[in-house]
Amino acid sequence: MHQEINLQRVKNINEMLLEMAAGNFFYRIPRTGNDDELEVLTVLINWLAQEIKEGVFHLGYINPHAAYHYVVQTTLLLDLDFTIMDFSNDIPNLLGSEPNKILGQDFDKILAPESVPVWRIIADKVRQGALHYTTLPLIFLTSDKLIIDTFCSVSKLFPSGLVIVSSFKAAQVEQKNIIGQEKETYNELDVQLIQTVYDYVLEYNGASFPTLQELARIFGTNENKLKVGFRYLFKTSIYQLYNNQRLERSLHLIQHTKIPLKNIALLIGFSTHSSFSRAFKIKYGYPPTHFERKSSSKSDNPML
Repeated sequence: MHQEINLQRVKNINEMLLEMAAGNFFYRIPRTGNDDELEVLTVLINWLAQEIKEGVFHLGYINPHAAYHYVVQTTLLLDLDFTIMDFSNDIPNLLGSEPNKILGQDFDKILAPESVPVWRIIADKVRQGALHYTTLPLIFLTSDKLIIDTFCSVSKLFPSGLVIVSSFKAAQVEQKNIIGQEKETYNELDVQLIQTVYDYVLEYNGASFPTLQELARIFGTNENKLKVGFRYLFKTSIYQLYNNQRLERSLHLIQHTKIPLKNIALLIGFSTHSSFSRAFKIKYGYPPTHFERKSSSKSDNPML
């Protein structure tokens, strides 16, 4: 059984690499919790996909006008023994079976053999109370022995203990322009310039961030093109990005140094501690004083 599970894990890794080769950096390999080399490889590949996705997206190589949302395709309700109690209307058509033949059937009976060991690991964890939600790829088997690849979420309901298994897919949503606003066109030089501004914001570590007018002068462009172009490409404003970056930097300083909070506020560009505390709470949900400070002062260096 362990060999079958490991073969499925290797298959998941191969599928992940193929997805990345095709330019899909949203795909993730489900974690098993095992402490072995395959799990280490899973973590590294998931991390690599996340890093590439963030890098490629902010460079503008992926269409910035497309967003994604997840659409639920099928849903099954399982009892405490993982027997099918109920299902969405499309399940009989999907499996090519009569509804009365699906009701009361063990869930793993509608899975392809290669998915059964993976499902049983998840089922055991759910039964023991060690897992309440997860996502994983599963392969369903129709009555005609056809296979259907899906990506599913598994949720345990409280307090009934019933389990919901839903398959879903990512659907692209085109973002529409504001009524009356003409679609902007940016050439390669415009994109490179705005990308340079983006990198400048990420690396900025001064006490006072330049105004939009000052930034336009620094980079030899006009304010409107800089403002509109930045939001067009990165779906955020220059100041919102800067504010997010400095608050992330402040969290690092809070967690890894003993620098007084007043000094941290000044280091990251806030004029007062109260304005820093207010912005910090809006982003993280807690004030800066909520986080435990570092016990040693060996790394008390404000330069990140």
